[in-house]
Amino acid sequence: MGYVVGVDVGATRTRIGLFTKGCELVRADVFETPREGGSAITQEIVSRIRSLLSSVGEKVEAIGVGTIGPLDIVRGRVVRSPNVRLGSFELKAPIEEAFGAPTYVVNDCVAAVWGEYLVGAGRGSSNVVYVTLSTGIGGGAVVDGHLLLGKDGNAHEVGHIVLDYSGRFRCGCGGLGHWEGIASGANIPRAASILAREWSGPETEAYRRALEGLLTPEDLFAYWYSGDPFAEHMVYFLAEVNAAGIASTVNVYDPEILTVGGSIALRNPGFLELIERNMEKYLVCRAPRTLLTPLGENVVLIGAAMVAINTPPNLLRIQRGRW
Repeated sequence: MGYVVGVDVGATRTRIGLFTKGCELVRADVFETPREGGSAITQEIVSRIRSLLSSVGEKVEAIGVGTIGPLDIVRGRVVRSPNVRLGSFELKAPIEEAFGAPTYVVNDCVAAVWGEYLVGAGRGSSNVVYVTLSTGIGGGAVVDGHLLLGKDGNAHEVGHIVLDYSGRFRCGCGGLGHWEGIASGANIPRAASILAREWSGPETEAYRRALEGLLTPEDLFAYWYSGDPFAEHMVYFLAEVNAAGIASTVNVYDPEILTVGGSIALRNPGFLELIERNMEKYLVCRAPRTLLTPLGENVVLIGAAMVAINTPPNLLRIQRGRW
């Protein structure tokens, strides 16, 4: 029997899964995403897929890729990503050439929401949103049963909603005040450094690390759990920022179900509860049911497989050169 492949290209890790056409995960592989970006990422993906296929002695029938963006969805390539050193690289053409199988490339959160809609928390709902709080911040949306893509495949870049106009926070993309530039894993150390310089409380260990720009998300939450006052101040600040960002996303897409994933959310479930408590004051729409993704850290991987198994009609039209 033939298999489909799902690929999750993250800023930190890349996951590859071999799936049956019933979306059962048969084999999986995880590796650090090559930091230099460029062709190194695609070459490693091709090599790992070949290894997985050789272990089962079968061919691949279709490949779905969920990747960090932004995208050129027509060509199936990443363009100017702020999260890898060489920000632009090809995915669709070299993977399709290597395996002779149709290859579909979408944003990672778009893949995730497609997976939620078909086999996750969104089954039976027509309006579903997924948000990731991880190295970057992003989202995907299904509205009235229709997966949103946009002219270039970037209709979901909610992480670049502007939440601050003080000029203090610069995003990795170069923009000012973006949600991702304040609250993503990649930018938390810089945001903590800014807040530390404004802090008038006790000089705690978390505060000192923040001043040096060394307060990682992992350290921040560890200090918060231990009762560090500066860490608590920082976590509450991030909860407020994320509440405003998620509420803005809800106000735009009006979902029935909103699921949240990404390492920051999945490793710190109490943080999502804190975010939810702050959302109501920013909402115009009726609040959706909000929960951590039941698909866990494999949400993008499963979603990418579902893009290959049950390809969205509008993506098929793009692949064929017709909108």
